[in-house]
Amino acid sequence: MIRFTNVEKSFSTPEWDISILKDASIDIHAWDFIAIMWPSGSGKSTFLNLIAGLVRADSWTIHIHDTDIVGLSIDEMTRFRWATISFVFQQFHLLPQLTVEENIDLGIQLNNLERRFTTEEILDKVGLWWRGHAYPSMLSGGEQQRVAVARAFVWNTPILLADEPTGNLDQKTARVIMELMMQLHKQVSNTIVMITHDKDIAAYADTTYMFHEHALSVSPSV
Repeated sequence: MIRFTNVEKSFSTPEWDISILKDASIDIHAWDFIAIMWPSGSGKSTFLNLIAGLVRADSWTIHIHDTDIVGLSIDEMTRFRWATISFVFQQFHLLPQLTVEENIDLGIQLNNLERRFTTEEILDKVGLWWRGHAYPSMLSGGEQQRVAVARAFVWNTPILLADEPTGNLDQKTARVIMELMMQLHKQVSNTIVMITHDKDIAAYADTTYMFHEHALSVSPSV
């Protein structure tokens, strides 16, 4: 469960104020796959960063699995994030000096995390069993995103945050990545919160929310 209750977030400079969320509330249940259709440039990454505890809201209550993350220290939030949340980004964020296998395993090794799959198992599931020793520069964009998906699913986190996960891919490759995420989601029963501006990508989710006027509402269709 992820529960936003009356969350507000804005940014200010001497020249302007920008409001991202106003009194926003949403309940995301365990094992849900939800999409939020969010216009580009309107704070979508901020919303995910609020869930991840990477930024603080102006006023809020955010609970994740019965933990009120506002009460956690920076160190506690860091440990909680590693154990609870994984990410897939529009940019692949692979370290170029590491192999595919090393990119997948890095977070587990640095943070002593619980595995869900072996490296070989997850590479097989994303169709890259033969690319483990390759470097990111040797891969296509679609293959790099497969590695990013493998990295997100390899350790045992209950929540996956996806920020425009197909934004850098062509339509055909985007469908392949979404089918892959759907298959893995069904296998492991995690909770996925995906931000997208593409209605075809949003259609893969169980429920779609629309962001409008600083608030979230369920979309009757996409």
